[in-house]
Amino acid sequence: MVPWVGRPRPGAPWGIPSRRVALTRLTALPVTDADWAGDGFILSPTGEALGLALGARRLAVLGAGDAWPPERSLELPRTAQLVALHPSLQGVAVLGPGWIEMMGLGPDADSVGTTARTWTRPTQALGFDVTGQGLWTSDVVEGRASVRVVDARTLSDVAGMETGLDAPPLGEDDLDGLHEWMPHPRLPVMGVSVSRGQDGTWLTLVERGPAGLIRGAVVASVDAPFYPAGFVPDGSGFIGVGGTWVRRWTYPEGTQAAEFLLPEQGTLATGYSGLVTAGAVLVAVEDLLAAGEWYLLQLDPVTLRPVCAWELPLSTETVTSVHLLPGGYILSPEDGQLWRLPDEVLSAVSEPATVL
Repeated sequence: MVPWVGRPRPGAPWGIPSRRVALTRLTALPVTDADWAGDGFILSPTGEALGLALGARRLAVLGAGDAWPPERSLELPRTAQLVALHPSLQGVAVLGPGWIEMMGLGPDADSVGTTARTWTRPTQALGFDVTGQGLWTSDVVEGRASVRVVDARTLSDVAGMETGLDAPPLGEDDLDGLHEWMPHPRLPVMGVSVSRGQDGTWLTLVERGPAGLIRGAVVASVDAPFYPAGFVPDGSGFIGVGGTWVRRWTYPEGTQAAEFLLPEQGTLATGYSGLVTAGAVLVAVEDLLAAGEWYLLQLDPVTLRPVCAWELPLSTETVTSVHLLPGGYILSPEDGQLWRLPDEVLSAVSEPATVL
């Protein structure tokens, strides 16, 4: 299949229909940029909920349509460095200096119990696969990136559950790079991304098999970093968002199947942002030359042909970057504001789109 390359027609913004929407601002207390939550959030492997940092030690879990403030929350240990949400949303893995622990979450947290062990490996990322049976850690050992999976229930090591990743050796000035997870929606498979800024991004597909980890296809984008936005819901492909493009690759082959080239008059925010739903790929685009506002560019998830540009009432002068989050939430990491998309947008992207 020859990749379709989309270029916008002149006229309307990006040459496609444009609709202005209203946003509902949710946060009474701002989301904070806690050390364990990156830009203030962590994602569930199922894409059905997200964890928010409401303070340096407070983790709150928010699902699609949940009321604010979230009912499920947890006070984390003072020295927490990394946190991962279990797909059941009943527990979290917490990593600190020299230790790792499973903790219960929510009103029944005391009945869940805890499991802990010592942990001395230099770990950059922590996450569960969709089955909840494997806890994945992305490490750097002697300058090389690798991934290890431990038993999620006992936190014990399992034979054969460690493998190297396809990424060049890391230099002393950038020891860890940016490590990100892209869990498969149905299988114990993880896309493990290592990005070194403008030096590029390397995404390795790894499967947790009965006899150990099995390395699959590798997608390398040298000199052009990209964000692994996620798999399409049926698991047949996955999406990456770069500075000037959006691409779809097949799974498990890792072959490029479609591409949309971003219009010259717009650009993505720093820390490229994209969200894959049942009926759309949404990309946060900044209008630099016209109104100075943010748009959600809606693309067909199979062909990446443009469908609609949703105009957001957010000025690029005051909101300099946004994150698109599961459940239709939008987060501004600079000031911790959180909004929810209206139902008209959520319904438009929940079913397969009709390409114009």
